[in-house]
Amino acid sequence: MRMSCAVPSRLNILARDLLFVLCMNTVIAVSLNYGFQTGGTLVQNFVYSQLIGLSIWVLIDVPRVLIWWNDRPRRWPFMCLAVVAVPMGVVLGSWCTRELLNLPEKSAAATGDMLRMCLIVGMLASASMIYFYWSREKLAYLERQAALDALQREEAEKQLVRAQLMALQAQIEPHFLFNSLANLDGLIATDPRAARQLLQRLIGFLRMSLSHTRAEHCTLAQEFELLRSYLDIQGMRFGARLDYEVDLPPALADAEIPPMLIQPLVENAVTHGIEPCMRGGRIMLSARQAEDGSLQVLIADSGVGFSQSSKGGSGLGLTHVRERLARIFGAAATMQMEENTPRGVVVRLTLPLTRSNEPTFVPMRAAPDARPAAPATVTPAISRP
Repeated sequence: MRMSCAVPSRLNILARDLLFVLCMNTVIAVSLNYGFQTGGTLVQNFVYSQLIGLSIWVLIDVPRVLIWWNDRPRRWPFMCLAVVAVPMGVVLGSWCTRELLNLPEKSAAATGDMLRMCLIVGMLASASMIYFYWSREKLAYLERQAALDALQREEAEKQLVRAQLMALQAQIEPHFLFNSLANLDGLIATDPRAARQLLQRLIGFLRMSLSHTRAEHCTLAQEFELLRSYLDIQGMRFGARLDYEVDLPPALADAEIPPMLIQPLVENAVTHGIEPCMRGGRIMLSARQAEDGSLQVLIADSGVGFSQSSKGGSGLGLTHVRERLARIFGAAATMQMEENTPRGVVVRLTLPLTRSNEPTFVPMRAAPDARPAAPATVTPAISRP
């Protein structure tokens, strides 16, 4: 949190207080001359008010700033300081006024009137300064408390998003892991080499998945690499029944998105689109920049679609995605689902396009384990608005 620009220097505090004291002294001088009618000319009342008020201010405000700086003064030490400073300021200001204006010695009655005027000036000046200090420090305290509350609310919202992400991950991983481990158990006896490849890809996927769950943001290249590993593992499970294509333009590789945002949608396409379809299908994962500058991520499958799905599912994955979009981006992000052509479902995510300041790093894939590179094109069914 940046505090260097928010806290004024001591000189700025003293200058601000001095301006307030000069204004209040002028108001008091006018009040003494036309309201209380304590005697003397307007010039004499003005000089009395300014010198007495400035004397009290010097004796109160300078020690206050040196002791408490810009913090709220403690009540009883500050009251003791004011009790000592007010009479000293009245005496000092009266003496300075008499010396400055070269006023002659006055009679006892005139001296009493002068002391009465000095007392009035001192009481008004001290009351105005004390009120000013306490109200200002109270306002500063409330502002700091409001900033602290806002920071705590922001941190609580971040913790809630992290908790939702962990809950979503806890729902996704068991089903996926159980199927992968069951497939691994079968491959160990029939095809050890394929079992080794599946185990290596599963380890890589879990390592990337763990780093994603601990981060608040990731690049689109990192998210697509994680999804490619996920589809690789599912491809070994489904065999020829699952084909996929990943299309990420280099210009969007450093786009920043929340981690694990797309995986529930890809998981949904595999579980509810491809798996119920006897002949399998194809999943197309792509990204593009819309005409308005926003980022669009599309997940299209050629599975059974909406009407023919044999597994309705709980819909928790889609609900979590919608809630995260609303909480993080508000109305700036949307998720749309529509029928694909000739069959299947298309999910379109629209997000604000922001660039990551960190360099994008995507692990290189070993040649023996790599699938054939897919053409960097988007199918007509997905590119259709």
